Amino acid sequence: MTEKKNILIICQSAAGQMYLGVLLGRFWYTPLLTRTTEEGIRLVQGKNCSLIVLDGDLPDQARKMAISLLRSHAAVRDLPLIVLTTAENAAENKALFADSSSAVVTKPIDLTMLYGTISRLIGQQRNTPRIPVKFRVVVEEGTPAKELFCTNLSEGGLYLRTHEPLPEKTLLHLSFALPRSTGTVSVACEVVRTALLGTELAAEPGMGLRFINLPDEVLLQLRNFVQWEMIGDLEWEATI
Repeated sequence: MTEKKNILIICQSAAGQMYLGVLLGRFWYTPLLTRTTEEGIRLVQGKNCSLIVLDGDLPDQARKMAISLLRSHAAVRDLPLIVLTTAENAAENKALFADSSSAVVTKPIDLTMLYGTISRLIGQQRNTPRIPVKFRVVVEEGTPAKELFCTNLSEGGLYLRTHEPLPEKTLLHLSFALPRSTGTVSVACEVVRTALLGTELAAEPGMGLRFINLPDEVLLQLRNFVQWEMIGDLEWEATI
């Protein structure tokens, strides 16, 4: 399993720190939590930090000082910086942060947007969050249709457990019902990764599939399901 990347989180409120810390932990990062920019800079000294997330809902002067310090201190100035801001001030703040931040993400946070932004800024290949699941999937090719277990899911694809994975680039059609859903989802997909029993350390045998040309309503259904499963138990009302 790959080592978790460190992400510095700067947020004044304890509730915000808890929310962002849990969220980034579920994204498979190690959150480094601080209240102030000065504390954050001291905390990352000697650590291999990949990115900074700053809660930008601060009084104007405090926000300007925080960003100025982050962009001037040698320990952090070259790190990608994501600034979080409330949706009401999004247009104004995007213009304000354009020259000093790598990206601006509005609150309430969209899980897919934040995950994709972090992935892009630190050079990760995966750009949508995935969750562990367990439900049956019908593979429509073949007679009779085969049933396999899905063990993780994202809006970009899924992983099916099998001791006999199909070759990469194989095209398949699947149907399944998401947990707690009464409807059936039908999707087209392509095999993009295979793992045979015993060939990869800590990897279960199976195959990773990428969805192809998902209809908008199916994409939204998958996105909502993943987001609820990952952060449905979390709440964060930003306070200054």
